[in-house]
Amino acid sequence: MTRMQRPRQTQRNKTSHDLRLPSNARMHVILIPGFAGFDALGQLEYYAGVTPFFRKWCKKHTDRATAVLHYFDNFPTAAVVTRSELLSQYLVKRIARAEIAGEDRIALVGHSTGGLDIRLLLWHLAQLSQLSKPIVTDGGSGKDRAVKVDPGEVLERVDRVVFISVPQWGTNIADWVRTYHPERRLVVAGLRASVEASQVPLVDTAQHLISSVTAALANTDLIFAVQDALREAEADTRRSPLGTAKAQEAAALISLWLRHMATDFRAIDDLTAVEPRRHAKGSEDWERSPAHFDSKRRKEEQRIWKEHDIRTKSYATIGTNPFNFSDDPVPRWDLLKPWTYPEFNKETKRSARTDATYRICYRACAGGPFKYPPDSEGLGLEALHSEKERKIAMWDNDGIVNTASMLWPNLEKTVLVESDHMDIVGHYQRVRAANGSGREFQAYDLLKSNSGFTSDIFEDVWAAIFDFCVPKRR
Repeated sequence: MTRMQRPRQTQRNKTSHDLRLPSNARMHVILIPGFAGFDALGQLEYYAGVTPFFRKWCKKHTDRATAVLHYFDNFPTAAVVTRSELLSQYLVKRIARAEIAGEDRIALVGHSTGGLDIRLLLWHLAQLSQLSKPIVTDGGSGKDRAVKVDPGEVLERVDRVVFISVPQWGTNIADWVRTYHPERRLVVAGLRASVEASQVPLVDTAQHLISSVTAALANTDLIFAVQDALREAEADTRRSPLGTAKAQEAAALISLWLRHMATDFRAIDDLTAVEPRRHAKGSEDWERSPAHFDSKRRKEEQRIWKEHDIRTKSYATIGTNPFNFSDDPVPRWDLLKPWTYPEFNKETKRSARTDATYRICYRACAGGPFKYPPDSEGLGLEALHSEKERKIAMWDNDGIVNTASMLWPNLEKTVLVESDHMDIVGHYQRVRAANGSGREFQAYDLLKSNSGFTSDIFEDVWAAIFDFCVPKRR
């Protein structure tokens, strides 16, 4: 087995808060979702449980700067260049409107693909700043109407970046999904039809679609989440006018979310471990995903971050391995080779208390073209809440991203958390929804991985994130 540096037991975050904000300045902590992400679909939040914990953290840390928590609503499956441009517009508008004002600073927190969005955003801002090319917002063209913001100003306001489960070097599951894109299109098309059809019993339609795709997934939390979303969006004459309006809003949001997925799924290309040859002749090089940056560009990227004193903290997640792999690398899951199927080669004891969704995702991520990042032996790694030494194999992943791909060459050690891809953002257990919302749950165990992730670990991780992001007052 190829080895990486062994982690040691973590200590409490020791990051020095060398940045001291004036008493009237604020730190804006912006949460950026990953692939298929959103701020909220009806009552379903991407970062589940983070807001109430943030309020709890703020009450405890009165010596810190005033913090404002933002949720950025990105396109779910668009190319990283599109998602990063939307994030740029989001920041520029808030600076132009003085929502981010005076000496306020920004901390960007990206989960999964959201971390790549951050990297490309900062890369583009640096290039535009060198060209002295302002960003226009709120008015478009016209001397008297256009509002111009210096990209250098945006870049200078970013002081902290947190990466959570980010595929810095791509992930095998993207290569696998890209291979079987016709099946993906059929599923998305079926869900769109069930949402957009007039007077259709949405839950029954979804159940039929689910059973026609795979009976194995029928009792997973992922399917319960889909059913809940559709149930919330379903019209009910017994609801109040406000309840009916919220149901219509939920239906519109789900429909828009699925429409985005049906029309732009290019993020898959940007997440592959091997860059697809999809760039047309003459296409702009700046469209390249940061997961596919070469060594020269990565060094330049690090230089830019150092020049602008952007501090980073990175979290890598590692899920339970439900298989007994003996080969390294693991053979790719091939639909034409049944002996590579997840349910065929799962190990009974290892796979106990995991569900089919997790096993399918883990197996698709375990085998493929991903290889250890260059110079990975020199990257620091420490384990959270564990005294065990861990070896990171190429098959290790969190159900979506290869763990070794999450390592980031920052000054702080990357923190290794025993968690699946969605545990760490709050979807590690079912949480009942408020009465009258039309849905049963507002959080789920979306990838039932039996990782051992708990509420205490969730709070410890997010306390460390907010400790890092929000400095003390001057």
